[in-house]
Amino acid sequence: MIIPIRCMSCGNVLADKWNAYKSEVFKKKGTSEQFFMDGTQIPQTIEMAAMTRLGLKRSCCRKHFLTHVELMEKI
Repeated sequence: MIIPIRCMSCGNVLADKWNAYKSEVFKKKGTSEQFFMDGTQIPQTIEMAAMTRLGLKRSCCRKHFLTHVELMEKI
């Protein structure tokens, strides 16, 4: 499936941010430290930092990025 052009809920433009998000997460994926969640604080993940930097603040827009599957790469 292709990333939607706009968010289905709020209408925010998403398609122009997908390539930047994907490349930033791919670059930083191997360089992150391991962290343990003990319930006292929630550390910022690589994905969360990338979405914040791109200006995706609403949970509906973040849902599209976190749950998107690149079917063209799998075929």
